[in-house]
Amino acid sequence: MDEILDEVWTLLDSGANAGAQRSPFTMLQAATHGLDGTPAVRTVVLRRTCRAQRSLMFHTDLRSTKVAELRRDARIALIGCDMDAGKQLRLTGTARIVEDPRDTRPVWEASRPRTLIVYRAPVAPGTPVSTPAEAHPDPATTDGFEHFCLIEIAVSGIDYLHLAPEGHVRARFHFDAGSWRGQWLAP
Repeated sequence: MDEILDEVWTLLDSGANAGAQRSPFTMLQAATHGLDGTPAVRTVVLRRTCRAQRSLMFHTDLRSTKVAELRRDARIALIGCDMDAGKQLRLTGTARIVEDPRDTRPVWEASRPRTLIVYRAPVAPGTPVSTPAEAHPDPATTDGFEHFCLIEIAVSGIDYLHLAPEGHVRARFHFDAGSWRGQWLAP
């Protein structure tokens, strides 16, 4: 079980630290409880992991619906899949919205300009517009930092699945009383 837990964090680290070639775990699907009570799923880009703190981090627009959803209910689930290797990771945890510039400014400054352009949009993500141009950023009016926030997730559950030719393997881990507890599951 310890080897699987090591592998999970290695896969997540590869996603957060992807270079020129993206890892299958760079882009994860994140699920929240929608404002209308239905499930809401979208793709997020994994930006940082910290195994010691059981944390994952992505950034988003402070005006996005996902932020409002997480303010109402901080529970979140993420899933990533490497189809070539036959591996799937499902993660559950609690999200914390980080808005303090002392924490967000270093991440902002370390990000590529191409990544940050979305925060310059004059309207919130998902706002109906007459034409796509209405949502195009105007760099003269803002650099976008005021719309930037981090979502930090304290991971409390992990479900690992490996569809292996020699036999499928599935394990679930739950963080309890300061340590991970693992259990084998039927795939």
